[in-house]
Amino acid sequence: MSKSVKALLPAFILASLLAVPAGAKKPPGRAAQMNLDSAVEAYHKADFEGAIERFNKAVALAPSWKTAFAYRAMCRWAMGDKDGAAEDAGQALKLRPNTAQTFVGRGMARLITKDMAGADEDFRKAIELDPDLPEAHYALGTVASVKGDLAAALGHLDNSLRLKSNYAVALLLRGNLRDRRKDFAGAVKDYTRVIEINPKFSTALYWRAKSFRDLKEYRKSINDLDEFLENAPDFVDGVYLRSNVRYIMGDFEGSMADLDRVIELDPGRGLAYSNRGQARFQHGDKEGALADLRKALELEPSRKDKIEAAIRQIESGGAAPAPGKPRARRSEPAQAPEAEVVAEPVSPEETVAEPPRSRPVKVKRVEPGSGDKEEAGERAAAQTRQPESGESAEPTEEEMGARRRRAAAMPPLEDSGQDQAIFVP
Repeated sequence: MSKSVKALLPAFILASLLAVPAGAKKPPGRAAQMNLDSAVEAYHKADFEGAIERFNKAVALAPSWKTAFAYRAMCRWAMGDKDGAAEDAGQALKLRPNTAQTFVGRGMARLITKDMAGADEDFRKAIELDPDLPEAHYALGTVASVKGDLAAALGHLDNSLRLKSNYAVALLLRGNLRDRRKDFAGAVKDYTRVIEINPKFSTALYWRAKSFRDLKEYRKSINDLDEFLENAPDFVDGVYLRSNVRYIMGDFEGSMADLDRVIELDPGRGLAYSNRGQARFQHGDKEGALADLRKALELEPSRKDKIEAAIRQIESGGAAPAPGKPRARRSEPAQAPEAEVVAEPVSPEETVAEPPRSRPVKVKRVEPGSGDKEEAGERAAAQTRQPESGESAEPTEEEMGARRRRAAAMPPLEDSGQDQAIFVP
């Protein structure tokens, strides 16, 4: 063998080792990797629509790249596309991870398929390989949150946010956990930071409004809900939460108007009838109140004891309070209630909780019956009529104080808000 051939032999051997066999899957190219990195960054900022567009490009450029499927699965889940997320997770479960990113990818697929032990193992392996990967710490926080270990979840999220302070989805989850631990001020701080990072993610306004409500900062809660509902007028939980805050503030007319809308969007929501019944009673409509509460009893038999207690309270209370004067919406801040309002919280579901959405899900609109339409129209007309000569359009502070005391004495039968864990891989 000639000296020149001997000199080239190592190069031939190396080339043969690096060559891709016929039919083997090629690694992703630079363009696919750039799209994946850009998609993950958009996801971190809660820009789910921008993220999904880039994830789709990465998958199109590298159709066999299971890591891209794994990360797209988390985004699809966050957007409420559970079928798409499950499909992508099925591909991602075939991963044989060898890097921190690929361990996170398979872990997210396991999380979506509710293999919590497997997900936890993968995320811890990712941190072992790369302790500075923020999504690995965030993902561990998600597992702990789903398991109900809120203290551990907060620790993991704190680690994630120390590594990346503008990680909006980590702030969303931490805000939710702080809310569940009754650290409402901390929750407001986290949601506010999310809004600063991504002002287009309006759903953070809804969650912040719930925390403001629990802090008894009712005007701030109403302001957030008004802005949120301008963009999502059919998001039934947002309308329902505003009805709750308006009732606590003594704005019984506004509460009834919101509950009319809730019932229009979701006619089977029995506790919307019970809350409207109590608002009607406070507004002076005893018969309408009892009719609503009986309808609630029909739709919510599991709440029989509480609803029947409210019916007895109204029946034994004699005449309903004198109806308040119709008024325009208040623009100045209202005083906090003079008596503490304790509203009954909704029990969290014993399942993996719903993810945050890039935009609120609209409930299919159901046309109300003609009687409901006429009744709602009459109420709207009464609320918008002009005051008669010598009549004030705005109630006095004394009257509003009395309203708030009445609301405190008969709080809504159901709280409203985000009480369960946010699950975002």
